[in-house]
Amino acid sequence: MNPLPPRKKNRGPDNSTWALSFADMMMLLMCFFVVMLGIAKVDQGRYEAVSDILAEAMKGKAAPSRAMEGDPQSSRFPVEGRKKNLFALQLELAKLIDQDAETVSLRMRPDAVAISLPSTVFFRIGEAGLTARAREILSRIVAPLTGHGYRLTIEGHTDDIPIRSARYPSNWELSSARAASVARYFIGEGFPRDEIEIKGLADTEPLVPNRDESGNPIVENQSRNRRVTILVRPAPTA
Repeated sequence: MNPLPPRKKNRGPDNSTWALSFADMMMLLMCFFVVMLGIAKVDQGRYEAVSDILAEAMKGKAAPSRAMEGDPQSSRFPVEGRKKNLFALQLELAKLIDQDAETVSLRMRPDAVAISLPSTVFFRIGEAGLTARAREILSRIVAPLTGHGYRLTIEGHTDDIPIRSARYPSNWELSSARAASVARYFIGEGFPRDEIEIKGLADTEPLVPNRDESGNPIVENQSRNRRVTILVRPAPTA
Protein backbone atom coordinates (compact mmCIF):
# COMPACT_ATOMS: atom_id res chain seq x y z
CA MET A 1 0.00 0.00 0.00
CA ASN A 2 1.47 3.28 -1.17
CA PRO A 3 1.54 6.06 1.36
CA LEU A 4 -0.68 9.06 0.60
CA PRO A 5 1.13 12.12 -0.87
CA PRO A 6 1.67 14.95 1.56
CA ARG A 7 -1.23 17.35 1.69
CA LYS A 8 -0.50 20.83 0.31
CA LYS A 9 -0.90 23.61 2.80
CA ASN A 10 -3.57 26.19 2.06
CA ARG A 11 -1.59 29.40 1.68
CA GLY A 12 -4.67 31.65 1.65
CA PRO A 13 -5.10 34.71 -0.59
CA ASP A 14 -2.05 36.25 -2.27
CA ASN A 15 -1.31 39.56 -0.57
CA SER A 16 1.75 40.37 -2.65
CA THR A 17 -0.07 43.26 -4.38
CA TRP A 18 -0.10 45.38 -1.24
CA ALA A 19 3.13 47.10 -2.27
CA LEU A 20 1.57 48.31 -5.53
CA SER A 21 -1.50 49.64 -3.73
CA PHE A 22 0.70 51.39 -1.19
CA ALA A 23 2.73 53.02 -3.96
CA ASP A 24 -0.48 54.23 -5.61
CA MET A 25 -1.67 55.70 -2.35
CA MET A 26 1.63 57.51 -1.81
CA MET A 27 1.50 58.91 -5.33
CA LEU A 28 -2.02 60.21 -4.73
CA LEU A 29 -0.94 61.79 -1.46
CA MET A 30 1.99 63.47 -3.17
CA CYS A 31 -0.26 64.83 -5.92
CA PHE A 32 -2.70 66.06 -3.27
CA PHE A 33 0.00 68.01 -1.42
CA VAL A 34 1.34 69.45 -4.69
CA VAL A 35 -2.14 70.68 -5.57
CA MET A 36 -2.64 72.11 -2.08
CA LEU A 37 0.68 73.93 -2.33
CA GLY A 38 -0.26 75.27 -5.74
CA ILE A 39 -3.58 76.73 -4.63
CA ALA A 40 -2.47 77.90 -1.21
CA LYS A 41 -1.95 81.47 -2.43
CA VAL A 42 -4.77 81.69 -4.95
CA ASP A 43 -6.67 84.93 -4.75
CA GLN A 44 -10.30 84.05 -4.16
CA GLY A 45 -11.61 86.90 -6.27
CA ARG A 46 -9.42 85.93 -9.23
CA TYR A 47 -10.49 82.30 -8.92
CA GLU A 48 -14.18 83.18 -8.85
CA ALA A 49 -13.86 85.57 -11.79
CA VAL A 50 -12.12 83.02 -14.01
CA SER A 51 -14.57 80.36 -12.88
CA ASP A 52 -17.53 82.57 -13.84
CA ILE A 53 -16.00 83.34 -17.23
CA LEU A 54 -15.42 79.69 -18.07
CA ALA A 55 -18.85 78.69 -16.83
CA GLU A 56 -20.60 81.30 -18.95
CA ALA A 57 -18.51 80.42 -21.99
CA MET A 58 -19.38 76.73 -21.66
CA LYS A 59 -23.06 77.68 -21.59
CA GLY A 60 -22.66 79.74 -24.76
CA LYS A 61 -23.45 83.00 -22.97
CA ALA A 62 -21.57 86.26 -23.12
CA ALA A 63 -18.55 86.37 -20.84
CA PRO A 64 -19.08 88.39 -17.65
CA SER A 65 -17.52 91.82 -17.85
CA ARG A 66 -16.57 92.39 -14.24
CA ALA A 67 -12.97 92.84 -13.23
CA MET A 68 -11.27 90.28 -11.03
CA GLU A 69 -12.02 91.22 -7.44
CA GLY A 70 -8.97 91.58 -5.30
CA ASP A 71 -6.68 91.78 -8.36
CA PRO A 72 -4.08 94.49 -7.69
CA GLN A 73 -3.73 95.07 -11.41
CA SER A 74 -7.41 95.90 -11.71
CA SER A 75 -7.30 98.44 -8.90
CA ARG A 76 -4.63 100.42 -10.75
CA PHE A 77 -6.88 101.18 -13.71
CA PRO A 78 -9.96 103.35 -13.04
CA VAL A 79 -12.74 102.65 -15.50
CA GLU A 80 -16.19 103.76 -16.43
CA GLY A 81 -18.61 101.19 -15.10
CA ARG A 82 -17.32 97.63 -14.96
CA LYS A 83 -13.96 96.80 -16.46
CA LYS A 84 -13.44 93.52 -18.27
CA ASN A 85 -10.18 91.68 -17.69
CA LEU A 86 -8.28 90.68 -20.84
CA PHE A 87 -9.32 87.04 -20.65
CA ALA A 88 -13.00 87.95 -20.54
CA LEU A 89 -12.44 90.48 -23.32
CA GLN A 90 -10.92 87.86 -25.59
CA LEU A 91 -13.91 85.56 -25.06
CA GLU A 92 -16.35 88.38 -25.81
CA LEU A 93 -14.48 89.42 -28.96
CA ALA A 94 -14.33 85.81 -30.14
CA LYS A 95 -18.11 85.62 -29.98
CA LEU A 96 -18.52 88.91 -31.85
CA ILE A 97 -16.23 87.92 -34.74
CA ASP A 98 -17.31 84.29 -34.86
CA GLN A 99 -18.52 84.50 -38.45
CA ASP A 100 -15.22 86.10 -39.48
CA ALA A 101 -12.98 83.84 -37.37
CA GLU A 102 -11.14 82.63 -40.48
CA THR A 103 -10.35 86.24 -41.37
CA VAL A 104 -9.81 88.06 -38.08
CA SER A 105 -7.56 86.32 -35.55
CA LEU A 106 -7.24 86.81 -31.79
CA ARG A 107 -4.16 85.99 -29.75
CA MET A 108 -3.62 86.33 -26.02
CA ARG A 109 -0.29 87.92 -25.15
CA PRO A 110 1.12 88.25 -21.63
CA ASP A 111 -0.05 91.87 -21.37
CA ALA A 112 -2.49 92.35 -24.24
CA VAL A 113 -5.11 90.91 -26.56
CA ALA A 114 -3.84 91.06 -30.16
CA ILE A 115 -6.48 91.49 -32.89
CA SER A 116 -5.04 90.82 -36.35
CA LEU A 117 -6.85 92.37 -39.33
CA PRO A 118 -5.77 91.16 -42.80
CA SER A 119 -5.17 93.88 -45.38
CA THR A 120 -6.70 91.71 -48.11
CA VAL A 121 -10.09 92.28 -46.45
CA PHE A 122 -9.56 95.69 -44.86
CA PHE A 123 -7.84 97.63 -47.67
CA ARG A 124 -7.56 97.73 -51.43
CA ILE A 125 -4.14 97.08 -52.94
CA GLY A 126 -1.82 100.03 -52.36
CA GLU A 127 -4.48 102.03 -50.49
CA ALA A 128 -5.19 102.89 -46.87
CA GLY A 129 -8.93 103.57 -46.92
CA LEU A 130 -11.10 101.05 -45.05
CA THR A 131 -13.35 98.81 -47.12
CA ALA A 132 -17.05 98.43 -46.36
CA ARG A 133 -16.46 95.00 -44.87
CA ALA A 134 -13.67 96.39 -42.69
CA ARG A 135 -16.06 98.95 -41.23
CA GLU A 136 -18.67 96.28 -40.61
CA ILE A 137 -16.20 94.12 -38.68
CA LEU A 138 -14.79 97.06 -36.72
CA SER A 139 -18.31 98.14 -35.78
CA ARG A 140 -18.69 94.87 -33.87
CA ILE A 141 -15.47 95.09 -31.88
CA VAL A 142 -15.40 98.80 -31.06
CA ALA A 143 -18.10 98.68 -28.35
CA PRO A 144 -16.37 96.21 -25.97
CA LEU A 145 -13.20 98.30 -26.19
CA THR A 146 -14.73 101.73 -25.62
CA GLY A 147 -15.31 103.07 -22.13
CA HIS A 148 -13.68 100.17 -20.28
CA GLY A 149 -10.24 101.55 -19.50
CA TYR A 150 -8.22 100.17 -22.41
CA ARG A 151 -5.34 101.57 -24.41
CA LEU A 152 -4.82 100.62 -28.07
CA THR A 153 -1.58 100.26 -29.97
CA ILE A 154 -2.43 99.95 -33.66
CA GLU A 155 0.36 98.54 -35.82
CA GLY A 156 0.49 98.61 -39.62
CA HIS A 157 2.45 95.84 -41.36
CA THR A 158 3.27 95.20 -45.02
CA ASP A 159 5.08 92.55 -47.05
CA ASP A 160 8.53 93.14 -48.53
CA ILE A 161 7.35 94.24 -51.97
CA PRO A 162 8.40 97.89 -52.37
CA ILE A 163 5.72 100.48 -53.08
CA ARG A 164 6.53 103.77 -54.76
CA SER A 165 3.60 106.07 -55.38
CA ALA A 166 3.03 109.77 -55.11
CA ARG A 167 1.02 109.23 -51.95
CA TYR A 168 3.09 106.46 -50.35
CA PRO A 169 6.78 106.66 -51.25
CA SER A 170 7.51 103.48 -49.27
CA ASN A 171 5.91 100.80 -47.14
CA TRP A 172 6.62 102.92 -44.06
CA GLU A 173 4.08 105.52 -45.16
CA LEU A 174 1.57 102.90 -46.32
CA SER A 175 1.70 100.91 -43.07
CA SER A 176 1.39 104.09 -41.01
CA ALA A 177 -1.57 105.30 -43.06
CA ARG A 178 -3.41 102.00 -42.66
CA ALA A 179 -2.90 102.01 -38.90
CA ALA A 180 -4.11 105.62 -38.83
CA SER A 181 -7.27 104.68 -40.75
CA VAL A 182 -8.21 102.12 -38.11
CA ALA A 183 -7.40 104.64 -35.36
CA ARG A 184 -9.61 107.31 -36.96
CA TYR A 185 -12.47 104.83 -37.13
CA PHE A 186 -12.22 104.08 -33.40
CA ILE A 187 -11.97 107.77 -32.53
CA GLY A 188 -15.03 108.47 -34.67
CA GLU A 189 -16.93 105.85 -32.67
CA GLY A 190 -16.05 107.49 -29.35
CA PHE A 191 -12.80 105.82 -28.31
CA PRO A 192 -10.54 108.34 -26.47
CA ARG A 193 -7.94 109.62 -28.92
CA ASP A 194 -5.33 110.05 -26.17
CA GLU A 195 -5.51 106.29 -25.48
CA ILE A 196 -4.51 105.31 -29.04
CA GLU A 197 -0.98 104.93 -30.37
CA ILE A 198 -0.19 104.08 -34.00
CA LYS A 199 2.93 102.47 -35.45
CA GLY A 200 3.96 101.97 -39.05
CA LEU A 201 6.29 98.97 -39.10
CA ALA A 202 6.46 98.29 -42.86
CA ASP A 203 7.96 94.80 -43.38
CA THR A 204 10.15 94.74 -40.25
CA GLU A 205 8.01 92.28 -38.25
CA PRO A 206 6.69 89.60 -40.62
CA LEU A 207 4.61 86.74 -39.25
CA VAL A 208 6.18 84.32 -41.73
CA PRO A 209 9.07 84.59 -44.24
CA ASN A 210 8.21 86.64 -47.31
CA ARG A 211 10.64 84.64 -49.47
CA ASP A 212 12.09 81.16 -49.65
CA GLU A 213 15.78 80.28 -49.33
CA SER A 214 16.32 81.04 -53.02
CA GLY A 215 14.84 84.52 -52.69
CA ASN A 216 11.62 83.70 -54.51
CA PRO A 217 8.47 85.34 -53.13
CA ILE A 218 6.04 83.18 -51.19
CA VAL A 219 2.75 84.74 -52.23
CA GLU A 220 0.65 83.20 -49.46
CA ASN A 221 3.10 84.34 -46.79
CA GLN A 222 3.27 87.86 -48.21
CA SER A 223 -0.52 88.02 -47.99
CA ARG A 224 -0.44 86.96 -44.32
CA ASN A 225 2.18 89.60 -43.51
CA ARG A 226 0.01 92.45 -44.86
CA ARG A 227 -2.09 93.24 -41.84
CA VAL A 228 -3.04 95.69 -39.10
CA THR A 229 -2.69 94.49 -35.51
CA ILE A 230 -4.60 96.08 -32.63
CA LEU A 231 -2.99 95.49 -29.24
CA VAL A 232 -5.47 96.02 -26.39
CA ARG A 233 -3.99 96.74 -22.94
CA PRO A 234 -5.32 98.25 -19.71
CA ALA A 235 -4.66 102.00 -19.75
CA PRO A 236 -2.30 102.98 -16.91
CA THR A 237 -3.24 105.79 -14.58
CA ALA A 238 -1.29 109.01 -14.43
